[in-house]
Amino acid sequence: MCHNSGIVEKNNEQQIERYMACGMPSKAVRSVKYTLKKREKKELQQLQQQQQQKKDLLEHKEQQFLENLELSSSSSCESSTASGSDSEDSGVTETLKSPPPQPRSSPSPVDTATATPKVSKRSDLLRFCPRFRKLQQEQQQQMLKEMELQEQEQEQNLEQEKEEVVGPLANTLKAQQQRKLSSMEPSMDDALAIGTQMTRQVSERITCLVAQLQASRLYTILTRTTQPAHLIAVCILAFVLMTVGRDLIDPTTSVDAAAAAATESAATSATATSTRTATGGVLAALVFLGAFATHFGSQIWMTFVSGLSLYFSLPRHVFGQCQQILFPRYFALNAMLSLTMLVVYAKYFLTGWTTAAGIQMGSLALAAGIEVVVRLYLVPPMLQLMHEKYRIEDAIGSGQEVGSLVQGDLVDCPHYQRIHKGFRRIHMTIAIGNMTVMLTTCLQLYFLASKIRLS
Repeated sequence: MCHNSGIVEKNNEQQIERYMACGMPSKAVRSVKYTLKKREKKELQQLQQQQQQKKDLLEHKEQQFLENLELSSSSSCESSTASGSDSEDSGVTETLKSPPPQPRSSPSPVDTATATPKVSKRSDLLRFCPRFRKLQQEQQQQMLKEMELQEQEQEQNLEQEKEEVVGPLANTLKAQQQRKLSSMEPSMDDALAIGTQMTRQVSERITCLVAQLQASRLYTILTRTTQPAHLIAVCILAFVLMTVGRDLIDPTTSVDAAAAAATESAATSATATSTRTATGGVLAALVFLGAFATHFGSQIWMTFVSGLSLYFSLPRHVFGQCQQILFPRYFALNAMLSLTMLVVYAKYFLTGWTTAAGIQMGSLALAAGIEVVVRLYLVPPMLQLMHEKYRIEDAIGSGQEVGSLVQGDLVDCPHYQRIHKGFRRIHMTIAIGNMTVMLTTCLQLYFLASKIRLS
């Protein structure tokens, strides 16, 4: 008992240490300690009751066994004494006449009461007899054998009952599995079944490959370290510079070359050159306008419609789970759209380094840079802090309020407050970056409105 209680106390202390590590306040720890003590008392009471029941059963069995032994030994001793007295008094009985037989009367309760102590006295006196000891040993052996036989019979009966119950169930399960297998095996005439079977095999193979990739060291480096973010940022910068580097250095070369080509080919095929330049300009304008419209629409929806609606309609933890899915995709999509607008404008619409062109290029480069930095360097740590924060709040049952933040006892927890402040700091930085990008998008909207004329 002492050893088990020591183990339980160690386990309880470990649990309390875990709660303290998670940032649980002192009041909650006290309530946990109280509940653990009550649980220990209940378990100790149950163990004591079980041990007392076992002791009572053993004592009852021993009493029954001793009573059976006393009764059997007394009967055997009475028969032996009666045979000895008959052999000793045989001469006397031959000379004397036998008295007339008297009718047997039913024994009175007094006689029965007086007979029981006689039997017990005889059994006490005969304990020193070697023959009595032998009889006791034989009877004990017989009783043990009978008990073993009874236990074996009971076990056999239980096994038979289990076989009777489990046998039909096992047969039915086998039949169902065979039916499933037979239904899963498509016939050669059914093309749809063959196609579904092949797609299932391909999907299972893909899942196995994905599981192997996730277990590899490369996946761990790419997902749990900052090296991939640096690599992606360098690749994006190198792509932009290689694509529009020449146009940024001398934006008039492409225009002069296009003008010279147009003048040279005007004599031979004026119509062909005009259609080609018109087609290139229309495609570039379509790409630029499509990227701008998608970028601006996603910003308006995510900032003013989706975020506010979900925050004031769902519990705070459910809202966080939605945002952890939307945030990475939102910033990744906007970064790609900003890079597309930057490349298309520098390649097709930058004719010279004027003040308007410089402001336009600067706003596009600023928007693309902010969104790339936010997606690669700010969103992952913010989501990690959010998960840690929600784990502590779930431990005390908080986080189900709608449209507000109720900390409760966590106000006094320094670990939680440190995580909460870090989360709020990164979230505020992301919000400022998002608003800055929205300002650059509004500047692009003004630029397009000044260039487009509605007839």
